[in-house]
Amino acid sequence: MFRISAPVLARTGNNSAFVSRLKSSQNTVKHCKQDYIDKGSHVVRSPYTDVPLPQLNVGEYIWRNSDRWKHWPALTCSATGRSFTFGEARAACERLSISLPATLGLKQGDVVGVVLPNMPEYAITFLGATSAGLIVSPANPLYTEEELARQFENAGVKAVVTNPELAPKVQQALSQVPGGGGPLVLTTGGPEGNDLFSLDELMNREFSRRTPRPARPDPDSVVALPYSSGTTGLPKGVVILHRNMVANLCQLEHPNVLSFPKQGAPQDVAVGVLPLFHIYGLNGLLNVGLSVGRHTITVPKFEPKPFASIFSTYKPTVLALVPPLVMFLTQSDLVTSTDLSRVRFISCGAAPATKSLIEQFMEKAQCSELDFREGYGLTETSCAACFVPSWSGLDKIGSCGVPLPLTEIKVVDEQGQALPLGQTGELWLRGPQVMQGYWRNEKATKETLTSDGWLMTGDICYLDDEGYVFIVDRLKELIKVKGLQVSPTELEGVLRKMDGVSDVAVIGVPDARSGEVPKAFVVRKPGSNIAENDVTAFVEGHVAEFKKLAGGVKFVDEIPKNAAGKILRKNLKNL
Repeated sequence: MFRISAPVLARTGNNSAFVSRLKSSQNTVKHCKQDYIDKGSHVVRSPYTDVPLPQLNVGEYIWRNSDRWKHWPALTCSATGRSFTFGEARAACERLSISLPATLGLKQGDVVGVVLPNMPEYAITFLGATSAGLIVSPANPLYTEEELARQFENAGVKAVVTNPELAPKVQQALSQVPGGGGPLVLTTGGPEGNDLFSLDELMNREFSRRTPRPARPDPDSVVALPYSSGTTGLPKGVVILHRNMVANLCQLEHPNVLSFPKQGAPQDVAVGVLPLFHIYGLNGLLNVGLSVGRHTITVPKFEPKPFASIFSTYKPTVLALVPPLVMFLTQSDLVTSTDLSRVRFISCGAAPATKSLIEQFMEKAQCSELDFREGYGLTETSCAACFVPSWSGLDKIGSCGVPLPLTEIKVVDEQGQALPLGQTGELWLRGPQVMQGYWRNEKATKETLTSDGWLMTGDICYLDDEGYVFIVDRLKELIKVKGLQVSPTELEGVLRKMDGVSDVAVIGVPDARSGEVPKAFVVRKPGSNIAENDVTAFVEGHVAEFKKLAGGVKFVDEIPKNAAGKILRKNLKNL
């Protein structure tokens, strides 16, 4: 889940800043529809005015205005200082769109895996590949060989782009895929040949005007295949079309959704610390930034001192965060109020931020014009579905907003019947940003998408009398560790392979720093004497760091299940 709360202003001893915000919001009425709640059907349509949806693929949309700022910096690596202007980045993408399929023998519709840390080449790889009609399936670089192999096989990858440090792990993962999974493209260094290619060479290769260009990808073709656990089960490929991703960019660029600098103001600078394999980082940070002319500073790995130094070096104005990062900025002595003085807009997502955390951050920031807002979305919505608008007041803290332009929502009971405002139920939504379904998984698709296009989110909420969404619980089994998805089913599958385990269930338990962490309930086989450290060590050997059993292990006599054999996870919370 992606949650980005109402605009919050730093406490300044009086409400002058808030009054100023209210006055300025009077100018936004033209961007807001007044009659958007249908009290008969209980459907809440978007209060935002509609946005046009151009028939463009993602690359065409992102670069449509880039000539205006072609000499401006677009992407800079915080670790190396390596940088691309908008003109250089666009040219590199165009060259890669020609050389990548031609050199590797790929055709439109083939899937390319991307296993990279945050770096400028991530954007060039994504936009270069997708502009050639290839489908990008981003994977977490922290994944183990086993986890990567599972995604590569399910997605049917034909090639993988990675870096030299991750290459041995990726090669081992590819060796476990029937057919080998195709060639490997390395960002820098390493020998070429034997199915090894250099990304630097491919994106810098010169072509004459006569060189054939790949056909323009149709807006209705697949652009990305990120993996999500959905409401339950193992991670599944989320089928996102070019038009879904473009629609979400158009929605986010509405003048009352994200905040943009006034005409003539200095270029916005954004910190790209959110993982780009996650839809929030990919579409909600990177693609938006390139589309509107922001300078994005990519952060390969979060480390306190290097991360803190970005504020004094690059003086960012826009931050896309998750609650643990808000906590770090609030509590760390490495970041001062002066460091935060240029930040004017913050979106906080992937998990809810508490009111007290927001207030502590704002007290430290001491900036009366700082705009801090939340929203809501999923991988299945190409990033965002709801967002707190710029005209909202402080009374909406805790809400994740109203539906984005062209989006509608409703709250339903267990039978799928819409409930009146104020009643609690499952959030359903639909709009042009909603996925087409799950890759090669018709059953999961039918369990998540209705025949008339409603996406069942698995999140429990209520709507207030103005149609603002307040999330209160989850139906879904998904565990969110620092905003990253952890599937209980996946961890249970790992543990069932362990000698001495008869049955197992995994749930998420609250954690001050991570939001949630996995905890396992294990039934030993008769005669087994496995201990907690045996179980945790076994899991550590099979999964990425954030999936480890940081919540511990509890041995039980049986796992509570219903008559159909489904694990009753809520009952486990009381054990």
